[in-house]
Amino acid sequence: MNPGMPLDADTRRFRPAMQWELRDSGPMDGPTHIQVGSLRGREWYVDHMGFGARRFPDKHAAWAAIRRLMAMHQGRWEQVPCTHKPFYTVRRSDGSRVLYDQNEPECLYGSWGTLKERRWETYCGAFQGGTTLRRTETHSLFEGAITLTEYRDPFDDGVRFVLERIRESGGDWRVIDYPSRDLAETRYEQSVRANAGERYPYKSSDVEGVPVDRVSADPPGIRRLASGAVVATADLAEYERLYGRTEPR
Repeated sequence: MNPGMPLDADTRRFRPAMQWELRDSGPMDGPTHIQVGSLRGREWYVDHMGFGARRFPDKHAAWAAIRRLMAMHQGRWEQVPCTHKPFYTVRRSDGSRVLYDQNEPECLYGSWGTLKERRWETYCGAFQGGTTLRRTETHSLFEGAITLTEYRDPFDDGVRFVLERIRESGGDWRVIDYPSRDLAETRYEQSVRANAGERYPYKSSDVEGVPVDRVSADPPGIRRLASGAVVATADLAEYERLYGRTEPR
C-alpha cells in the first residue's frame, strides 16, 4: 500500500473531485470527512480529517488509500458536496489542531477510527517527554491545571506547542496544539484569564493580574472531608445521615 507523501493543506492547490462523511459512527467517534482530488500533472491527493492530506502519484493509488482509510472506521460513508469547511473545525486556519476534547466530539481523536487509543497514547507520551513552558494550577478543590508544553510531534517530527486545559482532575480535558510559541502563549494567557474567578482563585499562576490564593482556602459553604469528599455545608447533615459522622480534612 502506497502511504503517500505529506502535503500542506493549501486548498488553492487542490482540485476536489469527491468527498465523503462518516455516518452511524462508532462510540467515541466524531465527525470525519475524506476528500479526494487532483493536483498538478497526474498527481492526486487524499485529505482525511484526522490524518491530514497526502499526495499520491496517480488516481489508482489515491483510491486504494481511500479504501484503506474508510475501513479504519465503524459506520458507513456517504458522499457529500466538496468543501474544506468541516476540516477547519479540528485543523484550524491558524495552524492549530484540536487534538482531544473530553466534552466535544469535534477533535482529531474522534477522527482517528480504530487507531484512536494507540495514537493518543503516543501523543501523551510525547507531551510527557516535552518541556513545560507555562503552568497555572486551578484551585486545590479541583486539582486541575492549564499547561503549555513544547514537544516534538511523534508522527511528523515537527516542534509544536500544546495547550492542555484541565479544569478539574479527571474531567473537562481539552488539548490544542499550535505551530508557534508566540501564538501558543497568547492562547495560554487567554485561557487562564477566561477561566479565572474570585470564588475559586488559582493555586498558582504565571499570568499577571489573575486571582491567586496559594493556600487555596475553601470558599464559604464548602466542606472538605478527611475521606477526600467535598460536600456543601447545607447538605452535610443529609450526607452524615447516609454515610455516618464525618471529620473535616
